[in-house]
Amino acid sequence: MWLMAATMALCGSLAVGQMIVAPGPEGTLTVTVVGSADGPADWVEVSLSVEGKGATCQEALGVCEEASKAVVAELGTIQVPEENVRLGAPEFGEDAITQVMVQLPGMGDQAGGIKQTVRRNLTVRLGATDPQSLYEAICRVVDIATDAGAALKTAGPVQSVYSQQSVLTFGVNDLKPLRAKAIANGLASAKEVAEATAAASGRKLGEITGVQLSALGADAGYMSLVASIGLPAKPGLAVYNVSLTVTYRLQ
Repeated sequence: MWLMAATMALCGSLAVGQMIVAPGPEGTLTVTVVGSADGPADWVEVSLSVEGKGATCQEALGVCEEASKAVVAELGTIQVPEENVRLGAPEFGEDAITQVMVQLPGMGDQAGGIKQTVRRNLTVRLGATDPQSLYEAICRVVDIATDAGAALKTAGPVQSVYSQQSVLTFGVNDLKPLRAKAIANGLASAKEVAEATAAASGRKLGEITGVQLSALGADAGYMSLVASIGLPAKPGLAVYNVSLTVTYRLQ
């Protein structure tokens, strides 16, 4: 009954996404929603990666470092300041194709010349401008970086759902206004669902007795999975999502 009421109240709510409604302590009702807000982005980050391969880790690291320097230098030719280019720590591993060969029956011997791989994440930040020139700038960055040896950093379908990774990330310098708006939208949505649920059970909604909230991100578990399904990223806009668990007194 509780979940049916929540589903009925979902349409037209201010916070899009899954909602959870459950009886709380005696005489209370608890609602969990996702509150969301968006606004014009101050910047956009392009996620790339640079990879080096070699017969040894040392060789692969050297190739990766040289490729990283080349990418940063080429980005400088289109006026991307060095401070706006961020390189992650080296990640070590075996060449993926060789790993597959080792696992296949009879192919282990052929993988004798196994190669090591070293990869570094590379993030390029650009100031947000009007959409037309912004996307032209993004394309220039991608073209220059990939020509110099970088690759677009994309997650697989499963990783994308859990981590909300994207080639492009839009953000703002000050999160406080977006956060306040997301919380206000979430509270309004929670009240809408709670009122409908209370009415369906023949009760009236009373005052709020408690609120718990947490920002949604890569490590937010289930609610992050919910948000990534129900709250897709909006190109050109910075989005802030927050999980709210609100408990009301029933009359």
